[in-house]
Amino acid sequence: MTLLKGTHHDHIDGSRAVSDIIDDLYRLAGKDFPFPSVEAWLAFFQNPQEDIVKRFNTVTSVLQSTEALELLGYAYGRRRAAEGLKYVEAKFAPQYHVFGGLAMAAVAKAMISGLRRAECASSIRILPVICIGREADPATGVKIARIALEYDGEAALDLVCDEANHPPEKHLPAFKLTQGTKVRRDCHAGEWVAKEPAATYRERLVRNIRTALYDLRVDGIGQAIPLADEPELIKFIVGNGIRVAGCPLSNKYCGLLSDVRELRIGELLDQGVIYTLNADDDLFMASLPEVAAVCDAAYGFTPEQQRQLEENVFRGAFAADIRR
Repeated sequence: MTLLKGTHHDHIDGSRAVSDIIDDLYRLAGKDFPFPSVEAWLAFFQNPQEDIVKRFNTVTSVLQSTEALELLGYAYGRRRAAEGLKYVEAKFAPQYHVFGGLAMAAVAKAMISGLRRAECASSIRILPVICIGREADPATGVKIARIALEYDGEAALDLVCDEANHPPEKHLPAFKLTQGTKVRRDCHAGEWVAKEPAATYRERLVRNIRTALYDLRVDGIGQAIPLADEPELIKFIVGNGIRVAGCPLSNKYCGLLSDVRELRIGELLDQGVIYTLNADDDLFMASLPEVAAVCDAAYGFTPEQQRQLEENVFRGAFAADIRR
């Protein structure tokens, strides 16, 4: 069994930590909890038939104050530490938390304060990842990149959400701003694009990965579903030590592949790719141990491949004091 002690692709507002404090978040917001119980809310949130925007709105709508953001950051870090993780990269997008009047810089400060308190209270290292929700205009993306720069390498930058309608080049100005700095850059790419035209679907996924690598000059790629078919990109990734944070069960849950073996993770590991397994959003998808177990069963990872998956958590870490 592959034993994972960390994660590189973990969204705070989609983590199981939310369920630990959801009723407290509503009390802080001065709102009535719109479900008869936390269990009823979880059933709603985990129902794939419900609109995902409406599901997440039950969380983000009460994450509009510094108190709520700090509380969630602390709860997140404490939960991941209790689960036995030693290193996590915790993703959040400031633009979704400004509807109560907070500035994006204040959002980041509050969330990071909670994460830091959890670090102090637990045996865990947390690297905050400040994300650009790619539907934002490029100017907003630049503002978010400037916030990441203020942390001088103690926070990373990522591009997340609607890849289909907002390809990576839209936020090239934000990523260029951080090039040559201590800020490490990640990007969700090669996950999903518009279904039509079907004949060019995979080609467009690959194009987004290529843009992230060559233009955004990322240090990491999230998802990268078609990577195993691209020897040129694999060579570039291996040669430049770029890590790939895969989310196999998230991809399957979202209908982006029918079998996790389509990712050919074993082949990527054998070629030297710093590939890691991640849950993505375990509030409504599989947990990290479940991801590892399913992939172990599907691939029959060799002892060497298991060792790589476990060590890649630390080899591919963005935190300078963790990388080895």
